[in-house]
Amino acid sequence: MPRSMRRQRGGGLHALGPRRWREAILSALAAWNRHQVARIIVAVAVAWLLGATALHLAERGVNSDFATWGDALWNVWVLLFSGLDQPPKTAVGRLLTMVILVMGVGTAGLFTASVASLLVERYLRRRDVSTFAMENHLVLCNWSPRGLAWIQQVHSSFIQDKRSIVIIHDETDDIELPDKQDDAAFNDVYIVKGDPTSEVVLRRAKVPTAHSVVILTDEREGKHADGKSVLTCIAIRNICRGEAQPNVSAECRNPNNRQHLRKAGADEIISSDELGLRLLARSALFHGMTRVYQELLTVGRDANEMYLLPAPEGLVGKDFVELTGMFARHRGDRKSCLLIGIQRGDEMHLNPIGGEAGPLGRDDQLILLCRVFIKPSDTLPTDPPLEAT
Repeated sequence: MPRSMRRQRGGGLHALGPRRWREAILSALAAWNRHQVARIIVAVAVAWLLGATALHLAERGVNSDFATWGDALWNVWVLLFSGLDQPPKTAVGRLLTMVILVMGVGTAGLFTASVASLLVERYLRRRDVSTFAMENHLVLCNWSPRGLAWIQQVHSSFIQDKRSIVIIHDETDDIELPDKQDDAAFNDVYIVKGDPTSEVVLRRAKVPTAHSVVILTDEREGKHADGKSVLTCIAIRNICRGEAQPNVSAECRNPNNRQHLRKAGADEIISSDELGLRLLARSALFHGMTRVYQELLTVGRDANEMYLLPAPEGLVGKDFVELTGMFARHRGDRKSCLLIGIQRGDEMHLNPIGGEAGPLGRDDQLILLCRVFIKPSDTLPTDPPLEAT
């Protein structure tokens, strides 16, 4: 983002160096490009009204075309877009006409450039990503208006390592994304037209090298929506071979279809209806609990979230009580964590009692509650400190 400009005392804008001037100009152009239509209309209206008033005052005694303000308004409107048939009679009028002509040409060029910029951006978002050396990106299969909120979450300003997003949908005209200059979350988002059940389309979206694939329910399929998700999972697993495969998260409309999605290759299955009903049940029994879950699921500067961390070598063999104490003693910065459980394969030990979780194994994962995601290269927020890897 452009650096903020500061005026030095007694220096004014002339104290800015060439680099600061370039940044100021680029910042002004970027600000202008937002809400283009409204700004262009305002510019034309200002040029029209001011130009008509000035020419009326300068020419009203010698030129019948500007004798009244109404005549001046009409002739300046013509002047802005085509020019005058009769030249002004006074030197001041000629000078004003030159200025108005330049403003008319400038606003017309700005309008053309804005339209071209919009068309180019839409084209770039729909270009074929198969020619890109793209990897570790996110793929979103199918589209619905809920996809906008999903993009805003995964591209939140608080996410440090943002990944490119590729949307796969067979009706690209249904996808209306905000201008990336109005919302930075929609930067680095691309669209591939096609059916996500097609292996050819999945290869075009570089699914084999993706970090994660998310399958939204295709509402157009009605009660057969889960069937399309199953076919999409099968197609993804058919083209993804080897150890490095993308994580596949599938939305499930009918919870009874979970087993079919699991057999088809989905790693994580989310049923919005089921989660919603469980939250309603918790809110009925324990008032205010929905705010707790909302906080845990919201990406924010000071929002706590739960993360999975592969068991570091230095912690293998320790029991849950000892591990909890090591994390609890480190409370000095924003990286502080609370250990709330251990995941071991398909088993999850949340707040284990006594020694039921046993010693930490090499293939286990720590379930941590913290504000900042711990990278494998970071030092663990424990006392004593340990390397995460």
